Amino acid sequence: MKLFRLENVSLKGKLTFLSATMIFIVYFLFTCLQYETVKQWLLNEEEKTIEKTIGEIETYYAEKRNLSWNDIRKSKKLLEKLNEKYQAIRILDEKGNVVVSVANQVSVSLLPAEKPEKLEVDYHLVNNDRSVILRKPFHVAQMNGTIEVVRHLVKFQQMINTIFFIMTVIGMVAMGMSAWIGRFIAKHFVGRLQAVTNTMRNIKKNGFQERIDVPAANDEMSQLMAMFNEMMDEIEHSFRQQKQFIEDASHELRTPIAILEGHLSLLKRWGKHNPEILEESLEAAVQEVYRLKKLVLELLDLSHAEALTIPAELQPTSPKEAAEQIVKNFRVLHPSVQFQIIDEAGEKARVHVAKHHLEQLLLILLDNAVKYSQQEKVITIDIKEEGKYVSISVRDKGIGIPRDELEKVFLRFYRVDKERSREKGGVGLGLAIAKEIVDKYGGQIVMESEVGVGTTVELFLPKAKSKE
Repeated sequence: MKLFRLENVSLKGKLTFLSATMIFIVYFLFTCLQYETVKQWLLNEEEKTIEKTIGEIETYYAEKRNLSWNDIRKSKKLLEKLNEKYQAIRILDEKGNVVVSVANQVSVSLLPAEKPEKLEVDYHLVNNDRSVILRKPFHVAQMNGTIEVVRHLVKFQQMINTIFFIMTVIGMVAMGMSAWIGRFIAKHFVGRLQAVTNTMRNIKKNGFQERIDVPAANDEMSQLMAMFNEMMDEIEHSFRQQKQFIEDASHELRTPIAILEGHLSLLKRWGKHNPEILEESLEAAVQEVYRLKKLVLELLDLSHAEALTIPAELQPTSPKEAAEQIVKNFRVLHPSVQFQIIDEAGEKARVHVAKHHLEQLLLILLDNAVKYSQQEKVITIDIKEEGKYVSISVRDKGIGIPRDELEKVFLRFYRVDKERSREKGGVGLGLAIAKEIVDKYGGQIVMESEVGVGTTVELFLPKAKSKE
């Protein structure tokens, strides 16, 4: 037999139990306080009623002249009129002897008591019958005695029993209501957690397509559910990117490997003794190895860009100095290309980008510009300030890109003209790497192009804060 342990209960059960218990405890304490308050008030009312009766008796005897104990004995009828149901009135002399006594549905069997010096209140409990006794000194003319009133608290007990019954019934109803309210609260709270759990289970079973229906309420649970949906969107996007990356990488690797395999097979069969075939196959093999090497290096650059972290103590970089350094290197490699730098931002302009990352961005953009500039080989680098950004644009007068292709150029392995790109040695990773770097720094990269006119790629990099 398993022992009941709260930690083994579901969260919904815990919330139901705890909320119902707290509501019931609060109601129970309030009811007990209310019951005791009403009970004390009723007792005080009983005492006031008896005191009023004693006062009426004292007033009646005080108005009599030459009052004697015999006259008091003869006032029994008056006392009977003043007496109430479940009450007894006695007048005792100085020695404690009963002078006159009346009773109405109550039996009086009290032991002799000492003469009181002032009004005394006492409570007796006999056979579950509760009684209140009031004794007060009696002084009229030459006589001294005691007025004693005994009242059985029958009506009081009936009233208290009725109140107790009503409060018990209400307490049971309150217990049921508290359990229902606790279950409602638990269902309202845990129900949405359960929706998250069910969605995660369905995602695990069926894929990333399912999402949680976020309610209109703007509470913590709704925010959690919205954050879960956003996180799943990012995971799905990353999963698709990874899947696409694997497919594209395998496709890019398959072609050079197939070419290498074909030429090596050709050499193995009969090319070893044929100088022309040997030379052609070796040249093709070298080209494909070079292409494989470049592909692997760009893949490494892409993985580094994805894992890029901004240095904690970043030194601001001058865009003009970085552009001049890269252009200097390109002029050596491509003497037939004309490079121009137009600096509208000024010597003091700085960007919040590491120097080697900015140089890598310029290297990618200039490499593409040179690669696709065939007729008019003029490349312009324009630097200017744009609000909180520094704009660096690279403009060429090359073959251009169709407008419907512009949105895809930042995708991995995407090439507008695959055959021409392969001849140029591109694998379609340069702009993807550039976008990863720019995104990490909180910047933007945009492209404008027209076929036969040229292409402009513009970087918006965050401006470095001045030391002032």
